[in-house]
Amino acid sequence: MATIILENVSAQFPIYGAQQRSLRKAIFQRATGGSIEREGKNGERITVKALSDISLTLHDGDRVGLLGHNGAGKSTLLKLMAGIYEPVSGTIKVEGRITPLFDTMPGLDGEDTGYENIITSGMLVGMTRQQIEAKIPEIEEFCELGEYLTLPVRTYSSGMTMRLGFALVTAFDPGVLLMDEGFGTGDQRFAERAEARMKEFIGRSRIMVLASHSDTIIRSMCNKAIIMETGKIIASGPVNEICDQYYESVHRAAVIAKRATQLKQAAAIAASSFDGAEPGTENETNEIIEAQDKCDAWEDAGNGVFRLDDASRIISGEIRPRSLVSFPSDMRRPGDDVARLCSARLLVDDLDDLETIDRDELICVEMTFEVLKPGYVLMPNFHVFLGDQYVFVSSPPQISELAPGIYNSTMSIPRGFLNVGFFIIGVALTSVNPLKVHFYVQHALRFHVPEKTVAGVIKGIPGPIRPSMEWNVTHT
Repeated sequence: MATIILENVSAQFPIYGAQQRSLRKAIFQRATGGSIEREGKNGERITVKALSDISLTLHDGDRVGLLGHNGAGKSTLLKLMAGIYEPVSGTIKVEGRITPLFDTMPGLDGEDTGYENIITSGMLVGMTRQQIEAKIPEIEEFCELGEYLTLPVRTYSSGMTMRLGFALVTAFDPGVLLMDEGFGTGDQRFAERAEARMKEFIGRSRIMVLASHSDTIIRSMCNKAIIMETGKIIASGPVNEICDQYYESVHRAAVIAKRATQLKQAAAIAASSFDGAEPGTENETNEIIEAQDKCDAWEDAGNGVFRLDDASRIISGEIRPRSLVSFPSDMRRPGDDVARLCSARLLVDDLDDLETIDRDELICVEMTFEVLKPGYVLMPNFHVFLGDQYVFVSSPPQISELAPGIYNSTMSIPRGFLNVGFFIIGVALTSVNPLKVHFYVQHALRFHVPEKTVAGVIKGIPGPIRPSMEWNVTHT
């Protein structure tokens, strides 16, 4: 049985001589990790509080992912569990053998041969000589180094050293497995061979703790997740729930930062372009928003492709920043001299302020565009993504030449078709014979499909879609 218990654990690191160098001083003033404390008469003593009052209990079967930005405290927490760092306060209790997998060269001695390193590594984790020798054939077969195992490790290439290190650490029973995302497996061919071995190795562990920025990796390898920020645990729970929360928090933080920058730029534009509005009035606010939308609503990336900022949606009655995108007639619209985009929106019965849509709702996507020239066979099309994963692209089954004028096109996504997650829709208009893209607005619309909390429903089903198929099960 394996357990890890942390009770009110804190870790901090004193920084010496930080006041003597202007570069260091600037770096510490901009640090994004744990909190920084200055002590002494002139703040000459600087201490970085890497972790603050961490309490955590893990048992057999726990597969925990640590999420958070650089400097959030993920690696420090792993090293505390591994015994590499000592806490300044609190207690850590660990039952079970710790296997820290932070890199692929677990203390290899360059002067020793491969075989000698195998024996040394085994002894370091508490194995007997007989147990180590029983593992040697397996290590030989997997690392494929042949006679090189009789030579000093310093004669190996970096790829060969990585192979030996990986074969070594995955040959032993891990007990409590601690992994950092910096761990790699070398060249592509070896990485493919190593994938199955790594999964089997993780499966043998009693407890696994993995630090990563990738919620995709966390979802695939863990059953629990923790979000860390400035050395503290701010959320923990089931892996899909916490990964969704992390994705949304990162997305919202980016939107807020971009929104602040754009409003500042828009205010400067408004101040130089509009007269007659007193500072702080509602009129001034509306003018700033209008100026912002005209200047920053979209960015031409070339070839008719446009990237639309989430923070720059046109306000129409109420703020719907991700469910509506509209281009007024007095501003330049995405498109060319053949056709231009007017608007795109989501049409659903229940769309809350977080743009959350139930899986059982019918989701309609609407796009309005204007045709400026005759003689073109035009095909509206929608591109649906789950994060960075392409889900599908859809267009009408029948297309024809369209005369100049305003057109409205809609696509319906069936009830219960999509899986859970954060979806993005791009809108485009293409002509055929010859093929040409007149506009393509990426990331035009966004919405979130949450997992239902219903008894008996299987959660964590992989894939971007989860359609209801027709099944027939009979007794023969």
